[in-house]
Amino acid sequence: MTAVKSRAFTVVRALFKLGLLACFALGSLLVLGQLAGVVAQRPDWITASSTWLFVPTVTAAAVFGVLGYIGNYLAPEPAEGGE
Repeated sequence: MTAVKSRAFTVVRALFKLGLLACFALGSLLVLGQLAGVVAQRPDWITASSTWLFVPTVTAAAVFGVLGYIGNYLAPEPAEGGE
């Protein structure tokens, strides 16, 4: 593995982890905002939660998926002859 490919893999792996955290956090906020609207019987909270958080959550999930796809191609090759 070349030094550039190794560095690129390290960067993509770090961004992948940040993307996972962002996707999880935004998704949790979206669901908790909607749940709070249901519990408080405030329909405007439900729609506001969707309005503010749906697009960023889907965007974070898409970026997370693309980084995983790229990281798969940059991953080091497994050693031959070993398990």
